[in-house]
Amino acid sequence: PNPHYQYLPIDTRYFKDLELEILALFDDLDESLDGWLIKSENYQALNTILPKWKEKVQCIYIDPPYNTTNDEFVYQDVYRHSSWCTMMENRLQKARGLLSSLGMIFVSIDDNEQANLRKLMDFVFGADNFVASVAWWKRHGRNNNAKACSDVKDFVMWFRGSESLSEI
Repeated sequence: PNPHYQYLPIDTRYFKDLELEILALFDDLDESLDGWLIKSENYQALNTILPKWKEKVQCIYIDPPYNTTNDEFVYQDVYRHSSWCTMMENRLQKARGLLSSLGMIFVSIDDNEQANLRKLMDFVFGADNFVASVAWWKRHGRNNNAKACSDVKDFVMWFRGSESLSEI
């Protein structure tokens, strides 16, 4: 194989007739991989990988629907707050089962559900495992369509598994 392309991902959905042949090229696929990228409905994916990866995952990043009531997305982004909280709690509980004691979880969110997400993560991971709410600038300058003030930042909620940061 060409070393220039040795880390190029292959989406096997475009090569159904070659999928088994590609997988057969690896003696031990799990040993050949240093991480997994799962593009799927995340609850289903979490249930699928939980038996194999229980308490072994070092880093989880989740970018859930922000519940913006914007229907322009290809995924549902309009929930009642209680439905959004239930959906998120289910996924956070599964993610907690995957996370090692030294692991970290990061969840992106905006102002719409930031307060609810923090309460959920405190409940699931424990308030003592909160590391930070990191704000990042999503837009520089103001939005001329804003009614009062421009929303220019989003957040990443950061929690650890259970070990203190000094032990990492």
